[in-house]
Amino acid sequence: MMEQTLSHYFGYETFRPGQKEIITKIMDHRNVLGVLPTGGGKSICYQVPGLMLGGITIVISPLISLMKDQVDQLTAAGISAIYLNSSLSQAKQREIERGLTEGKYQFLYVAPERFDNPDFIALLRQLPIRLVAFDEAHCISKWGHDFRPSYQAVISKVLSLPQDFAIVALTATATAEVQKDIMSRLHIADEDEIKTSTKRPNLIFQVNPTFQRQNFVIDYVKDHPKQAGIIYCATRKQVEELDEALQNNHVNSTYYHAGLTNKEREQAQNDFIYDRVRVVVATNAFGMGIDKSNVRFVIHYNMPGDLESYYQEAGRAGRDGLPSDCILLFSERDIGLHQYFITSSKADDDYKDKMGEKLTKMIQYTKTKKCLEATLVHYFEPNERLEECGQCSNCKHTDKTYNMTEEAKMILSCVIRMQQQESYSVLIQVLRGEASDYIQHRQYNHLSTHGIMKDYTTSELSHLIDELRFKGFLNEYNSILTCDNSVKSVLNGDIEIFTTPFKHKTKEKVHINTVEGVDRDLFDQLVDVRQQLSQQLDIAPVSIFSDYTLEEFAKRKPESKQDMIAIEGVGSYKLKHYCPKFLETIQTYKAGV
Repeated sequence: MMEQTLSHYFGYETFRPGQKEIITKIMDHRNVLGVLPTGGGKSICYQVPGLMLGGITIVISPLISLMKDQVDQLTAAGISAIYLNSSLSQAKQREIERGLTEGKYQFLYVAPERFDNPDFIALLRQLPIRLVAFDEAHCISKWGHDFRPSYQAVISKVLSLPQDFAIVALTATATAEVQKDIMSRLHIADEDEIKTSTKRPNLIFQVNPTFQRQNFVIDYVKDHPKQAGIIYCATRKQVEELDEALQNNHVNSTYYHAGLTNKEREQAQNDFIYDRVRVVVATNAFGMGIDKSNVRFVIHYNMPGDLESYYQEAGRAGRDGLPSDCILLFSERDIGLHQYFITSSKADDDYKDKMGEKLTKMIQYTKTKKCLEATLVHYFEPNERLEECGQCSNCKHTDKTYNMTEEAKMILSCVIRMQQQESYSVLIQVLRGEASDYIQHRQYNHLSTHGIMKDYTTSELSHLIDELRFKGFLNEYNSILTCDNSVKSVLNGDIEIFTTPFKHKTKEKVHINTVEGVDRDLFDQLVDVRQQLSQQLDIAPVSIFSDYTLEEFAKRKPESKQDMIAIEGVGSYKLKHYCPKFLETIQTYKAGV
């Protein structure tokens, strides 16, 4: 029945990954969260069950343009659909409302703000609602990259409706934290979350720290004369300047930003969708829900503030499955702009802290030497098996000349001897020969691998373990490291593993380092940060943090404020006012090692 509906209305013979599982749960009357990549066919997940269930399906969608596209597509397939939003006249809205009560429509698309209208709620209570779909569901969560308070406000009103209906929430870009938040708010059980891989193998990711951004874009677009693409800029001024430069170079382009009239924006969007222009230069106001499958490149003229935004925007390329470029042009100045946005925001401190953490992850992405695709996958799905894509700018151009095969064997052997039950930090401690209470309690100090890599610093070991993780030899699930089946080929000597060269200290120096466990390179950077704060605040450096506390930072490499507060010398005040800079430095250092 499902396949028949899919084939009859949409012309597909088979479902894409995750679609059938989501639809089955909806038909079983369960609330579902679907996390599918951009271009993964999220709309089908509520359109097919909506048709099968009968009655009416309410689709809550954040953008007017998105609603219109969806309704046009359904109407073209012979399905009765309509949208209600502020772009319609009062008379047209009343006409649609009459049609709804008369059962003329199977799908109703609405903006979340519509639920603020008591008359609309009264209308909904009379309709035979069988399914409610939250499209772009990351907008529900305060921790999502495109949080809309109006989305959150809708939830209680939807849940208070008297009809017996299922709820489906759909998104392409949600971190594990955002997924949990959505599920909690919409009463979705853990077993009713369907996730497919965030990987888009046809996307070729590149990071380019060029100073000549405009020249790069003009050259790239002229070198790809028949390809459609989107170029994202941070400001309206940049958008207009870049569009003018492209046109001066005889590129058929248009531009889009929130400062244009509705008519101008619609014109630009339609010109792009209908191939009247091949390039659109835009702010991030453009693109959510744009159904143009042949976008061959997405170039970010500036670094976005978080990886969710980046992946969603980059993911508008190659929705037809063909190879497509996702290029990020990075400048250090971009960092300052986003830091300014965060500090000048009127949001609460928790939110600012979270945005700061997201920015740090974004910066790490621009500086990492690891596979860019695997880095993105790890961000969204930390438990997923990683493997190098072999085609991103890092995979192609990173200088992996250091043969780490022997080190790999030692690390993997240690993981196996610890029964594949421990985290990164415990693995490093055992390899370095440390003897904490936990290690002695577990008797890891009696293993043959205890201290086998005592001549390596914590940073060096992290680098080597990360390489094994990003190559798929080590998997991580809920912070526990386990060996992939592929490790047999390493342990048997069938393959060699290479990584980027790293600073390996002399024996004497390493020995000192291993005794105290302090990463001296990082410590020196933290001293510099302390000095800068001292000058800014006119406070003696040691009044900010003692050398002892900085050494503990350099030894433990805390990843969050929760980790920092556990370190001697860090109180609540210092945590809030001083620690963010130190955290940022530690995270940047770890990413660059």
